[in-house]
Amino acid sequence: MQAPLSPVETAIRYLTPRRRFEREVAAHLRGKGFASADVDEALVRLRELQLVSDEETCRAWIRDRRNFSPRGRSLLRLELLQKGVAEGIVESVLDDEAPVESEGDAAVDSIRRNWAKYRGLSEAVARRRVWGALGRRGFDPETSREAMARFFEENP
Repeated sequence: MQAPLSPVETAIRYLTPRRRFEREVAAHLRGKGFASADVDEALVRLRELQLVSDEETCRAWIRDRRNFSPRGRSLLRLELLQKGVAEGIVESVLDDEAPVESEGDAAVDSIRRNWAKYRGLSEAVARRRVWGALGRRGFDPETSREAMARFFEENP
């Protein structure tokens, strides 16, 4: 008979498929019935082994979002805070990985990726829908306005 896995071993198995935030790992371990003290000790050990790092996971998560589903800084911030990442880490990583200066580029990229949906519509309807889509993706009105102007100037 095999000995039961320790909290660290259980966490490593949980981390194998992909990076996870510390809060996710802690919730998983508590769900497996480990005591809070054991979970805390496991997280300390996992940090020592560099297997969990909210900062590095944030960086990877933001890069993935930017590459596959562009979002505005406000929505990225909200999503990361909801995942339990400390506000200081979120702000620091956003400044590095999603600077305000690149916000317009991300918005234009979002329009490009989704433009096929709006192709057959009248210009007014397409503009309204693009505007709404950018807002839902967390882009502020000024960034959305500038991105739309750039996109429609490049694609008359």
